[in-house]
Amino acid sequence: MFFLFHGDDALKARSAAQKTVVAAKKKHADAAFFKLNSENFSVDKLDELIASQGLFFSKFLVFADHVCDDTDMSELLVKKLKDIKESPNFFVFLEGKLNKKELEKFEKHAEKVEEFLKLERKLTKKEALAAKGEKIDFFEFANTLGDKNKKLLWTLYQDALAESVNSEEVHAMFFWQVKSMLAAIKSANATDAGLNPYVFTKSKAYAKNYSEEKLKKMSSTLFDIYHKAHRGEIDFAVALERFILEI
Repeated sequence: MFFLFHGDDALKARSAAQKTVVAAKKKHADAAFFKLNSENFSVDKLDELIASQGLFFSKFLVFADHVCDDTDMSELLVKKLKDIKESPNFFVFLEGKLNKKELEKFEKHAEKVEEFLKLERKLTKKEALAAKGEKIDFFEFANTLGDKNKKLLWTLYQDALAESVNSEEVHAMFFWQVKSMLAAIKSANATDAGLNPYVFTKSKAYAKNYSEEKLKKMSSTLFDIYHKAHRGEIDFAVALERFILEI
């Protein structure tokens, strides 16, 4: 048995699919959960999930996320829809805009099909991120650090913490931006800096907001934060907030 949620309103389609997955997990608490996407999809894996049942659990719950974005994968998948329908396991498919042939195949075998059409309005930044299954734009941290906008950077960080984003991921963007600025001010061109031309140009401009001494100190501080946090000597989130307030 399977459900399909699809359409060009990615935010609403993903929300409906995720709600269905959560409800299925509650109903079948002993089911093993698997996620398929364009990176791990294969016919062998799909066949295994269609036919198998676990030794210690009665069912599989499978969430397939935009597998049909890849034409070859889509062709392989639609050939298996009849088998998926007859499987003892439960499948939830989340797809974008399907072509007529794909949709007809899904509708022929699916227990439930819901289409979500996008309204003619621009998504907010948060909605656009959510549509991609993301919570924050990590590159916004790098750009704001480059701009030396402490107030906005602190606000972005608080938003990230509220979304339960791992501080280590934010730290990685800070470290990358600082290293890029240092490389840019020490190099005559992008090739010498080991950066692509776009990143080199931006980093060169951002570096004007800091002295070389300050950038070296920031790099050293970020290095220390990472290692001390991993040794349990400091709290990663608190140390990173202190770093922001001291730029």
